[in-house]
Amino acid sequence: MRKLLFTMLMLATCAAPSYAQTREVSGTVTDQESGAGLPGVAVQVQGAQGGTQTDIDGNYTLAVPPGEVTLTFSLIGYVTMTAPLSGDRLDIQLAADVQSLDEVVVVGYGTVRKKDLTGAVAVVDNEQLNRRGALNPVEAMQGQVAGVDISNSSGRAGAGFDIRIRGQQSIQGGRDPLYVVDGVITDGIEFLNPQDIARVDILKDASSAAIYGSRGAYGVVLVTTKQGADVNRKAVISYDGYMGVRNVARMPEFMSGDKWMNWRQDAYISEAITRGNPVPEAPGFNTQSDEMQRRLDENDFTDWPSLVTQNGSQANHWVSLSGMSNNTGYTFGVGYQQEEGNVINEKYQRYNFKASIDQQLNEKWSGGINLNLALADYEAGAPNAMVNAFRMNPLMSPYNTEDGELIVQPGKDLVDGTSSNYHINFTSSVNPLVDMANASQETRTYYAIGNVFLQYVPLEGLSLKTTFSPRYKLDKYGQFLGTDSEGRVGGQPGGEIENTESFSYIWDNQVTYNKTAGEHSFNAMGLVSMNMFRDEVSFMSQDRMDMSAKSYHNVGSGGDLTTLQVDGDYARETILSFALRLNYSYMDKYLLTVSNRWDGASVLADGNKWESFPSAALGWKLSEEAFLENAGFIDDMKLRLSYGFTGNKVIGPYETQARASTPTYYDFGGTPMGGIRPTGIANRHLTWERTGELNAGLDFSFFKYRLSGSVDVYNKVSKKLILSRQLPFEAGYGVIPQNIGEVVNKGVEVGLTSVNISTPDLTWSTSINFARNNNEVTALYEDTDEIFQELGDGYDADDIVRVGFPLNSYYNWAADGVWQAAEAEEAAAFGQSEGQGRVRDLNGDGSITEADKTIIGTKMPDWTGGLSTTLTFKAFDLSVALIARQGMFVYSPFHAEFTNHEDRGRSKLDIDWYMQENPVTSARTSGMYPQPKNAGIYWKDSRVGYYRDASFLKVKNITLGYNFPSDMLERAGIGSLRVYANVLNPFVFTEYDGFDPEWADASLSSGGVSFVTYQVGVNLKF
Repeated sequence: MRKLLFTMLMLATCAAPSYAQTREVSGTVTDQESGAGLPGVAVQVQGAQGGTQTDIDGNYTLAVPPGEVTLTFSLIGYVTMTAPLSGDRLDIQLAADVQSLDEVVVVGYGTVRKKDLTGAVAVVDNEQLNRRGALNPVEAMQGQVAGVDISNSSGRAGAGFDIRIRGQQSIQGGRDPLYVVDGVITDGIEFLNPQDIARVDILKDASSAAIYGSRGAYGVVLVTTKQGADVNRKAVISYDGYMGVRNVARMPEFMSGDKWMNWRQDAYISEAITRGNPVPEAPGFNTQSDEMQRRLDENDFTDWPSLVTQNGSQANHWVSLSGMSNNTGYTFGVGYQQEEGNVINEKYQRYNFKASIDQQLNEKWSGGINLNLALADYEAGAPNAMVNAFRMNPLMSPYNTEDGELIVQPGKDLVDGTSSNYHINFTSSVNPLVDMANASQETRTYYAIGNVFLQYVPLEGLSLKTTFSPRYKLDKYGQFLGTDSEGRVGGQPGGEIENTESFSYIWDNQVTYNKTAGEHSFNAMGLVSMNMFRDEVSFMSQDRMDMSAKSYHNVGSGGDLTTLQVDGDYARETILSFALRLNYSYMDKYLLTVSNRWDGASVLADGNKWESFPSAALGWKLSEEAFLENAGFIDDMKLRLSYGFTGNKVIGPYETQARASTPTYYDFGGTPMGGIRPTGIANRHLTWERTGELNAGLDFSFFKYRLSGSVDVYNKVSKKLILSRQLPFEAGYGVIPQNIGEVVNKGVEVGLTSVNISTPDLTWSTSINFARNNNEVTALYEDTDEIFQELGDGYDADDIVRVGFPLNSYYNWAADGVWQAAEAEEAAAFGQSEGQGRVRDLNGDGSITEADKTIIGTKMPDWTGGLSTTLTFKAFDLSVALIARQGMFVYSPFHAEFTNHEDRGRSKLDIDWYMQENPVTSARTSGMYPQPKNAGIYWKDSRVGYYRDASFLKVKNITLGYNFPSDMLERAGIGSLRVYANVLNPFVFTEYDGFDPEWADASLSSGGVSFVTYQVGVNLKF
């Protein structure tokens, strides 16, 4: 019965080829090591479609054409084998494919075989990066690695991405991982073209990242671009590119003109009732006019968002040449990327140039050079135009009522353009279409990174390598606000220029020794590293430029020069480091890795400059043990256990020194004298933030490599966190930075990859990952268990850092709906009235006080995950990827703007609202949104109604591709050709009703609308 079921399954998933004349052949496929029959082996005639599979005992039968043929035998986890057919029977032995286990992983200053890895390291290869069609390499990694939480910070063109590896621990310091590109420390990787990246290795646990010492606390992202050393073939020219369109999608629903007018009318009535004034009866009140009435009667409303949004575009082109000649491997590449955003005048473009040359000089000496250059231009358009476009209510028109010309201030629509009689008199905001034509924000960035290395191998197993890696970055920012831009109507233009020049270098000197003695294997590495970082900033602004000025380049060239401001800054720091690492293996199944790094930094005071960051990790290959030799379903299984320390360099240059820069006057013998006083108290005891992490992991592969994956659990404790501690008033200064906080991150990560179907014509594989991180503040300073951090917009709503709770927590009263008419008496007992937003009396004392405030949520997700699946049928391939972030609770600036119940002139989200009985309009009920202009103090001042669950599930992309047959391409001299269509972000499942849940906490001006991207692309090699 078992054989019958297996045979039926194979017939259902395979189709034998059909030939005019055929003969039948048969055979058995066995495991080379054990001799056991192998089921599910794909058997086909080389160069032909179709085929068959072996049955449960490894037997097969196949119809083949007459004459000489070659059969191909393939099975996941085994080396594919081809053999000529002579006769009617062919038996084959397949060898286990250990190539995947021999794959090397970059671990910082070296590599290690994947099967010998003792730390938590994830790898994203070139294929995974480029199947997403992303302009930013960070976006291409989104959802592909457990424990690496990546989210888009904005929907604008060329927007960046936030990346968090295993949570957050620093309270006031940085949160981004350390980026290392070809050995060069950078502040990001957005300047790289994804097509040029060979692989990304992510060091997640402290034992892996400890080799980077004081900068590895947030994990390390190691990027390896395509190198000349990787080339071992003849010259190849390739082109990879796509074109696409960005369509505005999932636009929030705003109130129509008549509904908005009802809102406005209720707002006037509410205000009159609460003030005890007579209720007005005119529907337009103090803004009533014949023109407004006409627009209401004729539904002549303006869809303002549609005037400033558009369908954008995308393009990515990458041409490369690589090859090997006379022991010289080379790779050259040029690229162009372009993105036109969904807001008018928003554009991003980037040019890339890549060169890598590696030369084997002789048996002992080798060297090479790598260079990456990039130029990026970003035009963000008018800083206020998009915000004002969404704020404009639908009764206003962008065009003057009298002559049809663009009106500068649509909310001040005059009857004749000059008198004080208004058709509409709502707001003085500038017409976004006018603003866009008179204001701009431009950023131009130049990148240059590279390295030069020389390596000497005096003895077998011993190598000495010196690498010099410089980095240069220049950011040039300019803003121009013309005469008719927001805030400058009738005035003079204004502008500003800021240039930031960054230069750094790393000089690494490294010795590596490999030795095998019997069943013992050693790999030792020693490092001396010298780092220098320098930043120079110049700033110039002018409030009243010459009236003829047309761009920020005219700052300082005319106009009122008394409004010219000039400023600058300079910072330099150096770090000297020493590191040692030993990898040891016994019997190729017991593994040990120990390392230590010593960092000394110029930014710290004497006595605190140096810190040590040790780590140790163990690995045990369980699958090599005798007690598992009969567990045939286990291919590989390895246990990992590690503990290590990393640091966080959050201290800037000169922060441990008392700087005198504040002008002051003092009494000198009765004479007033000018002088300079210190800006604060220096803390010469500041040192690195320090994180210790325990990690336990299991790597496995089952069922002939059909199912593989890993599971990791970790406990990460961060101490000596730097906080600004409040000082007594008599100290004369407000705060002093100290190493006093402690945060714990605990979590679990799971990654699985399965091969669901593998036949000659059809394959299906799936990868899934899941991560959950629990973050908790465990200590602040002695007499304090909470610190408030204002949201920064002038309202009584706070972030809070509290012992026992996560970072990024929100502290406020908990919203509890709206007081209804039947609850008026109860509302009065709490000092409120019907229609006002209510909050919870948590302590049940019959009043709302500060004691009822609580932590209502955190923006940190409860869990994150990703799923990708690929289906191939003959020459076609179909892949789908999903990402999920669940349990995120955010303060939403979008809702703070468009559900603001105190404002009655701006556009509103299409919501219901509460309205009490009155003699003019109909009563309304709502359990969520209060009464306009009577929302109550908790909605008005503390804005309890503007928090939202921003959890989401996104279909990240769907790709359909086709590979042209090789025999057809050979005749045209083409190596390979694939064409594909791709759609990005086609579906989002969420309860968040703003622009996009992924950037729900972004400011209104930087957030941007949601969009769907459609692409068509080509992968071509000659």
